[in-house]
Amino acid sequence: MLSRISWDSRTFRHRPAERGFKLSLPMTVEGPDPGGTFFRETTTLSFMSHQGALFPLANPVALGSRLKLAIALPPKLGEGQNLTLVVKGTIVDIDGGDGNATPPQVALRLESRYIIQPDAA
Repeated sequence: MLSRISWDSRTFRHRPAERGFKLSLPMTVEGPDPGGTFFRETTTLSFMSHQGALFPLANPVALGSRLKLAIALPPKLGEGQNLTLVVKGTIVDIDGGDGNATPPQVALRLESRYIIQPDAA
């Protein structure tokens, strides 16, 4: 049976797993909290596709907020160089964590623009 919901209206993480990559890469997330205060948090990327990213985030955020991700790329991808992928996106889903044990998972719909730059560290 065909679904009446188009792929574009679904959040990316409900798509088949082969359309993205399960990754465990360190990254930094920057953006506003629900009160508008800027935050920066270090976390780990869980999943990424050409349209979105999924990651745990301890800081509270609101749907529709824009975040910037700075993802440390593995040295093999940068031919031995330490490179960082910088991409921005909009929060499309927040999946609540199980209490204090794990932070909520944030789903971000990515913009098509990205930058790959040398790691600042």
